Amino acid sequence: MNAKSISATPHRASQTKSAWLDKAAVLFSGICIVHCLLTPVALTLLPIVALNVMVEDVLFHQLMLWLVLPTSCIALFIGCRRHRSLLIAGTGILGMILLTLIAFFAHDFLSSLQERLATSLAGLVLAASHVLNYRACQAQPCDAKDCSTEHHH
Repeated sequence: MNAKSISATPHRASQTKSAWLDKAAVLFSGICIVHCLLTPVALTLLPIVALNVMVEDVLFHQLMLWLVLPTSCIALFIGCRRHRSLLIAGTGILGMILLTLIAFFAHDFLSSLQERLATSLAGLVLAASHVLNYRACQAQPCDAKDCSTEHHH
């Protein structure tokens, strides 16, 4: 092995981790959006358990933060360290802050519909940052001949 291929190995591994984490974060945002869209249907079909669902809804969003925030922070850090896009970093940070504020405080200020819409919008902002992060990482040139990332040399 020459020095060039040795130095490219950690980069390739971090790009692969970043791509996987970006995809996972988009999936988590999608789960949140589907949950927000299906909750009104569940409440309409099952009015007897509406109170229980509302309590679980608040807990669901707070528990999802335990998945979304670390995954997003790691993926965006790895990607932004490579491509250095402030737009992507700022969009990701904005999405994470909005999701956190909504999960802990929106139920006191917003109606159920407004909270679902705000959560969906914040999730879309965060998901967009991950899509941009993924694309920016894939656009970065790779010096390794055996690079396993999805971009073309």
